[in-house]
Amino acid sequence: MPPDLSYLTTPAAPWLSILFIGTTVLTAALLVRAVQRAGIGTTPWLLGIGLWLTLQAIVARTGFYQQLQALPPRIVLFGIGPTVLVILYLLLSRRGRELTSRLSPASLTGLSVVRVPVEIGLYALAGQYLVPELMTFAGRNFDILAGLTAPLVAYAYARGRLGRRGMVAWHLAALALLLNIVVLALLAAPTPLQQLAFEQPNVAVVRFPFVWLPVFIVPVVAFTHLVVLRRLLTHPYPRGLTT
Repeated sequence: MPPDLSYLTTPAAPWLSILFIGTTVLTAALLVRAVQRAGIGTTPWLLGIGLWLTLQAIVARTGFYQQLQALPPRIVLFGIGPTVLVILYLLLSRRGRELTSRLSPASLTGLSVVRVPVEIGLYALAGQYLVPELMTFAGRNFDILAGLTAPLVAYAYARGRLGRRGMVAWHLAALALLLNIVVLALLAAPTPLQQLAFEQPNVAVVRFPFVWLPVFIVPVVAFTHLVVLRRLLTHPYPRGLTT
């Protein structure tokens, strides 16, 4: 069954574009703040983030990602793929491990609050037929729960009211919620890999500014989970490094 692409180029409401741009800026700001609080120089991070977001905005606006029959999908190869490589470098390389080991788990946990405006935006996009309902909290996506609880978990851990096991459990659950929506989004996108939502496919994410969700916001959130889990599963932070 071919996907219905009637809304592929339909403009979204202006407030939704503003919401996703604002959420992207918030994600970048919270990440840079966590880096700064760890005593790590922020200039390379700011330059890297700025260049990446600019590049992805330009590529999306040219319609490059709207060539949907390519395999692997262009957004996976040129948008998501590079972020995965960066995350792997930060997690596996010696220099990357040195940097990420200094990041505060409380700060990284609090960053997940960005999932709240993202989920509100997805719900509104579904109402405009730019993503399927199954990608929202009215369907099969419950990622908003991680966003709502993130500030509470971060505060409790920083104040010593939540232990290591509780923190690990929350991050595992939040990572599972994130993986769920990532799989739904990939299977609902109108590519050769599509398996879901043919009547209302996921077309928003190949357009600006919504492209910033899969190529920046989601990878950053995944990065925070992986960094915290690796650290806490190997050895807990001294309490002085949790804020």
